[in-house]
Amino acid sequence: MDKQSKQLLVDFINQTTKQHGYAFRVLSAMDSTDDAFESAFKQLKELQVEQMKPEVEIDPRSTRTSAQDEMNIAESTDNTEENVKDNVVQFQDVKCRISGKDILRGITLNVRRGEIMGILGKNGAGKTTLLSLISGLRSPTSGKITVLGKRMPVHSAEFRRKMGFVLQENALCEELTLFENMEFSASLYNVQNSQKRILEVLEILGLSDRRDQVVSTLSGGLKRRTAIARAFLHDPELFIIDEPTLGVDADTRHALWAYLRLLRSKSKTVIVATNYLDEALALCDRVAVLGEGELLAIAEPRELVRRTGSCIDVECDEQTAKGIASGVQNIQQITRADLTLSGISLFLAKEANPDEVLREFTKYGSIEGFCFRAPDLSEVFKSLGR
Repeated sequence: MDKQSKQLLVDFINQTTKQHGYAFRVLSAMDSTDDAFESAFKQLKELQVEQMKPEVEIDPRSTRTSAQDEMNIAESTDNTEENVKDNVVQFQDVKCRISGKDILRGITLNVRRGEIMGILGKNGAGKTTLLSLISGLRSPTSGKITVLGKRMPVHSAEFRRKMGFVLQENALCEELTLFENMEFSASLYNVQNSQKRILEVLEILGLSDRRDQVVSTLSGGLKRRTAIARAFLHDPELFIIDEPTLGVDADTRHALWAYLRLLRSKSKTVIVATNYLDEALALCDRVAVLGEGELLAIAEPRELVRRTGSCIDVECDEQTAKGIASGVQNIQQITRADLTLSGISLFLAKEANPDEVLREFTKYGSIEGFCFRAPDLSEVFKSLGR
């Protein structure tokens, strides 16, 4: 490796560790001998990681441990060993306070082994913070988190090898090729038969023909695929991804969905944070809906849609829309009516007959057009009282 490549590599390490809150003990030794650099790189490969102080306010009461507490911890450890067979992640009344603000408030949930679990919510709902707690990048203010049978946070390199992460930032080394990025990650995780494994993952994600392309020249969608490929290179048990299709086109979106389904078919557990209800419908076995740091619901995505009701968007003038809104108030088949800029949106109960609803609202004036659709995330929140 030449001097310029070494410097790029060290710059990348420094950038990545700042983003994710960890300090790698790495000696750059750029102006020293190759032996010095190889020694530093060996330290990096051994993943000598130390956790930086988390930026959270810890409740002093949560740090006290009495004899009874120790007994409770022992009991909960025994229970965890039994539950881990079914639950990969468990949250018990977890709270997280950052810079004086409550980000998560009393979250209790579990993620089952071999499922795709969606974390659904608007921007600022607490999704990324929840993923950071699962991954150990942040510590809770109070409550208990168990991941893969271990009480979090856990800082051992061996434990971290069981998880793969893709956060909102791709954190790729832009000046290296796609394949060189993969080789670097394989070295960090001591991947056996790394060349074969890299080629296998690139083939699955449709990146084989891009292997020698410099990352800075890739499209946003291809960079996202590369980040996902890198995170799964070491074959983790638990895969955590924040906004999987952020900034990608429709074809890439469907390709990424197909890959995440493939992971589930191999009994891997996947946790996906998303803003999009259609993504949750396409991917997830269950979703946890977050709103302003609170857990509003845990359900199958289609159950959320059923609760909200399918929707008819009606295009009409304002007077007709108000007439429809007034006229359908006592119709049991319609659960809610929202006036819109183009007319009115009607939400149907599960047992509603669309033909009857159509006949009803045509009584109130001229209709320019209408369409049936599933509800969006904002409408789901309204149905949950938010």
